[in-house]
Amino acid sequence: MNGRINFIGASLITLWAMLAVPSIAQQPKPQYGGELVLTGQLDKTMFPGRNTDAQGMDVYLNSCETLVELTAEREIRPLLAESWSSSADRKTMTFKLRQGVKFHDGTSFNAEAVAAVFNEALAKKFLYVSLLEGLQKVVADNEFQVSFQMSAPSAALLPNLAYRTMCIFSPTAYKAKGEEGLGSNIVGTGPFVQTEYTKGVSVLFKRNDKYWQKGKPYLDSIRILFVPDVTTRLAMLESGDVDRVAGVPSFEVPRLAKEKTISLRTISSLQQHYVVINNQVKPLDDPKVRQALNYAADKAGIIKSVFAGTGATLSRAPTLSPGVFGFADMREPGKDTIFPFDLARARSMLKEAGYEDRNGDGFVEDAQGKPLSLKLYGRKAGVGDYEIAQLMKTFLEKLGIKTELVILESATFSAALSVGPKDAKYDLAILSWTVPTADPDEPMMYMTHTKAWKPAGANRMFFSNPETDRLAELAHVESDPIKRAAVVRLWMAELLKLAPVIYLPTLNLTDATRSYVYGGVYLPANVYDGTSAWIDQAERKRQGINR
Repeated sequence: MNGRINFIGASLITLWAMLAVPSIAQQPKPQYGGELVLTGQLDKTMFPGRNTDAQGMDVYLNSCETLVELTAEREIRPLLAESWSSSADRKTMTFKLRQGVKFHDGTSFNAEAVAAVFNEALAKKFLYVSLLEGLQKVVADNEFQVSFQMSAPSAALLPNLAYRTMCIFSPTAYKAKGEEGLGSNIVGTGPFVQTEYTKGVSVLFKRNDKYWQKGKPYLDSIRILFVPDVTTRLAMLESGDVDRVAGVPSFEVPRLAKEKTISLRTISSLQQHYVVINNQVKPLDDPKVRQALNYAADKAGIIKSVFAGTGATLSRAPTLSPGVFGFADMREPGKDTIFPFDLARARSMLKEAGYEDRNGDGFVEDAQGKPLSLKLYGRKAGVGDYEIAQLMKTFLEKLGIKTELVILESATFSAALSVGPKDAKYDLAILSWTVPTADPDEPMMYMTHTKAWKPAGANRMFFSNPETDRLAELAHVESDPIKRAAVVRLWMAELLKLAPVIYLPTLNLTDATRSYVYGGVYLPANVYDGTSAWIDQAERKRQGINR
């Protein structure tokens, strides 16, 4: 088995092609040279094993590459691996590697390097290891052939290896610098070599002159400025201080579309907003209460007031969005979304759980007269996070729940949401999750499985259910796509009953780029690949950008 694997139908690819502009066919011949200045965010380490956030991947993907990659069209294609095959019992997947590839420190990329990275990931429990469920060890068969040996077949191994956080860093650099060292100076095989880093300020990547893809990259360098506030980012773009901004607010799109020096691009994403519910605190340990919170959220109102009616779509399934394998429409007949807004139904469910307004003050109390009060964490970062947090406070208070909104600086927020259940101080928190592999294994094994409780994985809800765990593990090994899709549907049905989070709209992603920039690829996981990006130098000068 080699080449490409397509995860979605032609109709969705066509939709993506219509949304993403300008098309490649319209682009002139690439030019070499120049520095591309981007805005981004990096609240944690740059070490892939300890930072699986999209903001982190958007930074270290410039230097660090995976064996295979997921394209913008949701296809799996070779990257550092040239081809792959499975054993008859499907317990071993073997990869033939590219030859002549070097890490940025001059050491050779080979089978021993790949084995060293993944065996270390297993031994040190890197954050993504739950996605490698069943992997026993990785063996270097010869210099350029490596085998992943499993205790059971894994239907998700190949798409999971396309997850950017599973990139192959230099084992030599790792031994010398450790996680902390690579956390500020990532050493991979990618098109750009990291040369500078100032925490909280910026990171610089310079052209890898020995890159294995001949003729690439075109740019001399990529500089990423860490600017959390989107308003500031847009001002920097319009003034020419930066060349690209991701996460453009929907209300800004019509204005920016009139700017001749700025190009807009919108893609359908694999990213869904949600509200973390701490399932370990009372009464949030009760599914009825969690369902009530879901029905109290006016999702259509969020789309209208935060995303201008166009920047997001109502979710049709929990966690998964169109384009992910196994996605199915899970809405009730005649409803426009899962958990449609129904305040009366939400109040009734709270009453069934023992909470109602007993003293007429507009807030609900338990049988002992204690008010239900929750702490909601948010941040002024991300696409609409802050605005959604404000709306959620309003929705919850209309339901009769006293809600304290705690807005944190981005790094503090990230740290607060990266702890285990004993240290977690939040009841609720505004986040978004994406499925960067277009395969359900990540949300099943890494976002909702009991083994993935923070700080080990991304289960910040501390949700645990034997049936969803069983279904996740079954889907992980099932090779028959029809049977596997049926298991995924059962898993989604369980999530609708248990409501571990508050499900919010699915994002459309828009980035804005100075019109002299071409070739960069905006991926549905909300990361930017600058391998083929280039700058029209004459047009840049014509626009008066001389930095």
